Amino acid sequence: MRKKLYPRGFTLIEVLTAIGILSVIGAIVVSVITLTLRGTKKSDMLEFARQNGDAALSQMVKSIRYAKSLDVPASCVPSATTQSVTITSLTDDAQTTLSCANGTISSNSASLVDTTALTVSACSFVCSQTTSYDPPTISIYYTLSPKTAGSFVETNFTLPFQSSVTLRNYRP
Repeated sequence: MRKKLYPRGFTLIEVLTAIGILSVIGAIVVSVITLTLRGTKKSDMLEFARQNGDAALSQMVKSIRYAKSLDVPASCVPSATTQSVTITSLTDDAQTTLSCANGTISSNSASLVDTTALTVSACSFVCSQTTSYDPPTISIYYTLSPKTAGSFVETNFTLPFQSSVTLRNYRP
């Protein structure tokens, strides 16, 4: 009996089908990895901005809460909206000026946020008092955004911060 020899290998159709299937799977994997990396970048940027904003806000709140007096604005009756407030410390009688200028928040000209990566916008202090004998309440409002916004949606964001604090040691 004669054995029939069959050619070994794959046909052109089989090879093209395998390449097509692998290409589709590769494209799906690459798109999933790209989306994951972009999401991670946005998450990292938001966390960095949130940490900077929270640190600046807590430092300002602590300074204002334990201040002996509010020097500027001189009166908060009626309410006043300003770009800076000046307080006198209870512990050492030193004056501290908290201000919003040039895309940052500063305490005596020292920036409270990382100005190489973030910029501050819509920043204001609102001072209010019921009567001149009541302690003033300072409301702090500002927004952080990346200094250099990229072309992707993930790198563009605005993160608002706000808090209100009443001077505890205020004596008119």
